Amino acid sequence: MNRNMHRLAMFAAIVTFCVIVLGAWVRLSHAGLGCPDWPGCYGQLTWPEAVQEIESANQAFPERPVETDKAWREMVHRYLAGGLMLLVFAMNWLSWRGPRSCRRFRPLTTTLLILIVFQALLGMWTVTLKLKPIIVMAHLLGGLTSFSLILWLVFSSGRQYADKPNIRIRRMRGAIIFAIVVLALQISLGGWTSANYAALA
Repeated sequence: MNRNMHRLAMFAAIVTFCVIVLGAWVRLSHAGLGCPDWPGCYGQLTWPEAVQEIESANQAFPERPVETDKAWREMVHRYLAGGLMLLVFAMNWLSWRGPRSCRRFRPLTTTLLILIVFQALLGMWTVTLKLKPIIVMAHLLGGLTSFSLILWLVFSSGRQYADKPNIRIRRMRGAIIFAIVVLALQISLGGWTSANYAALA
């Protein structure tokens, strides 16, 4: 068991879950464009609150008047996602510069880092491309994939696995793969339906 990696991965899993839930709330409350620019909000690091800030923001973005109740939700989501990226960087540093016992996690942490960076780009494109359905769906799938990889890291760093998998698991491998494929397809279809606002069509 690698305690440092395990603790980091556990914390990252909790943060990722919060990011996903908060992202869903942002989506369902129609706050995805609460900030018309990226990574800031109306040209500043936080959402406009003071009267003068709101007036300046409205002048800079006349097509997107400030809606404070939506802007703060979007920015909190971005802050939390930024914190997750820092955790992923930390896990990568540990796997590449830490103890030898962490080296076996390099493929997983590197893949996770690439995915998280791509997720950040998808987050930017979600705003700049005005919630384009394919981008929204990709962002959803990327988030769930990131969560899955982090959970994998949690379990793999939590204990040493035997060289040979459990016989029962080996027998169920086909069914497990089939279930994962069906689940991924269902999530993709659900994300596509939601991204196109077709749930009540």
